[in-house]
Amino acid sequence: MPISLLSLPIADLQYALNCMDVSDLIAFSLCSKRTKNLVKSSNREIESISAKVDENRVRICIMAEIYREDANTRYYRNVVFKLFDSYIELHRNCGIEVWRKQEFTQSHWIAHILSIFDKSMIEELQICQACPIPYLDTVKKIILKCQKLEIRDRCPNDFAKIAISKLSSLAVEMVEINKNIFDDENDISKFLTLNLTSVSLCDHETPFKLKLEDLLTTNIAKLIIRTAIITEKELNRFVKLWIKGSQRFCRLEYIRLHLEDGIEMNRQEVFKGVKYQVTEDLGNLFALTRQDGKELRGSIEGTLILLLFR
Repeated sequence: MPISLLSLPIADLQYALNCMDVSDLIAFSLCSKRTKNLVKSSNREIESISAKVDENRVRICIMAEIYREDANTRYYRNVVFKLFDSYIELHRNCGIEVWRKQEFTQSHWIAHILSIFDKSMIEELQICQACPIPYLDTVKKIILKCQKLEIRDRCPNDFAKIAISKLSSLAVEMVEINKNIFDDENDISKFLTLNLTSVSLCDHETPFKLKLEDLLTTNIAKLIIRTAIITEKELNRFVKLWIKGSQRFCRLEYIRLHLEDGIEMNRQEVFKGVKYQVTEDLGNLFALTRQDGKELRGSIEGTLILLLFR
């Protein structure tokens, strides 16, 4: 005989909620304000919530733990929803389920899911491939903030640049671009002037060409580039200008450059005409201190260049 979940004692109801699959838990939370609060108070933990833009549709992907064998072995599954106004589609069990909530917009669906899992924002927003340009404005209205914005390598260069200009302000922590979209030598300079916390550029087939001016105008706190092309002479001039105390370095926290395989930077050439120390107790890092007390530390080993600004 069926038993109403809401008629169960609190302890039994909590146990039932803990046993539910994440997708069933979300469905239960949509039944009423009370069920939403019950799910929220159950403090169900999930690994992550991400959003993917494919063509002209947003998909929400929730990664949740389904089984823990021991402290080091855990198994996860992804629950994927395709968002529409007034309903969402859930793909599971080789079929499609449609859940309707007439008064909900796409923004409401996202806000509801974030709320019941006590998340303040989408953790990762992925732009997987090109979509109609006006739809990017819709995405910006649906997703107010994300920890990380990722532009995938299937996006055409021109579209990727527009997506960055429209959506980069949503990213609280990082913008990641998985291809070299900078056709013109001035493109990367303009991009590096954006007011972003952290940027990762990655393309192993078409390296990113950097000049002195690119580094001087960088308005990004943390910059990672795989793979980069830059000369020892340009780096040498950069270090010398840093020593002089240029105000243009105020935001930089660190730069990490990965050079092409087989190309190694000569540290002696980079620091030609510059006095520096090698701190063997900190892993053979170099260290420079300028007159105002600010420090530049880092390492140049093989194909890796690491600069830490303090």
